[in-house]
Amino acid sequence: MSRADGSDAATRGPTRRTLPLARRALVAAIARDTPGTDQPRLVKVLDALIAWSVARPTLLAFRDDERRGDVLAFVCAGTTVVCWSAQVTRGVGPRLEIYPPTGRSLSAEQRAMVIRTVNAHARQALIDGDRLWIGFGALKNDAARTAVLALLEELLAVEATTAKGADVVAKRAPRDLSVAT
Repeated sequence: MSRADGSDAATRGPTRRTLPLARRALVAAIARDTPGTDQPRLVKVLDALIAWSVARPTLLAFRDDERRGDVLAFVCAGTTVVCWSAQVTRGVGPRLEIYPPTGRSLSAEQRAMVIRTVNAHARQALIDGDRLWIGFGALKNDAARTAVLALLEELLAVEATTAKGADVVAKRAPRDLSVAT
């Protein structure tokens, strides 16, 4: 169907999701999976993660091209590297995943740090090789949420330093290595 301005919906390309729409979809998924009084507390966790991320616009950006409508993710600014994502798994509830899938972009030391932090606050312990998940149920606890956000802050600092170092190297003028003949 054509619009009054003559443009056709089929030629406009894919629509980008907005953060409010992604939040609404995830909240609906939480409501479907978590009946009862826990819903507001789980939504509070989601809102805290979003607020923390939005407060760091130079480090994080909302991922607006997520294929699944019930997944909300933030990427490291200027990259496609997902810093964190949240989704609801039926029967398990909403979970936060740090550097999915399986934290491939993290060093062994960083993965170990994530596992230690998550294991200090989650009921189900992670082992090396697991996806780096923590349930929103654990993040309802202020201390757990604070620890995980501090962990993300530390990981972002390393990411920013690494990206800045790569930028400096890329901006250096190439040296003339030719030998005069």
